[in-house]
Amino acid sequence: MSSRLNEMENEGLVVIGRPLLNEYDTPEPIEALAATVDAWGTKLSLPLGVVYCGTTINWPDDVQYTPIVIGLVTFSGYGDDDEPVAGDVDAKAMDLARAKAIPAEFWRALADEHGVEVPDTDDVFLAAAGWTWVALDGDDGESVCSVSTEDDGFTVIPEELRGGSYTVRVGYC
Repeated sequence: MSSRLNEMENEGLVVIGRPLLNEYDTPEPIEALAATVDAWGTKLSLPLGVVYCGTTINWPDDVQYTPIVIGLVTFSGYGDDDEPVAGDVDAKAMDLARAKAIPAEFWRALADEHGVEVPDTDDVFLAAAGWTWVALDGDDGESVCSVSTEDDGFTVIPEELRGGSYTVRVGYC
């Protein structure tokens, strides 16, 4: 299963795909969407997943709007404030050309079966799942790209950074 509906873990991810434009106020449609995406991933032998850019700890009683990204999960790493280094990410994980592996029928099926609305183009995202912050650090230890679930939960990794290698740090918000 590639979908991330994290309750307690602090996870940082790189996702090649599209942000979801829909908003949900109950967990059932999100869980159904994740199950469908995971099934497509199995069918296509791709690491397809739904990344819920927040925590599910208050489900089912309290579901607030939380950003979601759908696509190829090309990097995943866990961390916390005591052990923030979650791993290393390289140019292959951020190669937008990998989006060509996702067939157009996948996006159409999500729209037809779940009413999913996504942009028409793919991008490369740094995403956080759980109650989490995530950062890409360069060789000098300085953050070159970061995001938190206190904010949008995902951000586009700038094109000029996608050819490099970075240390991924992850922690609790």
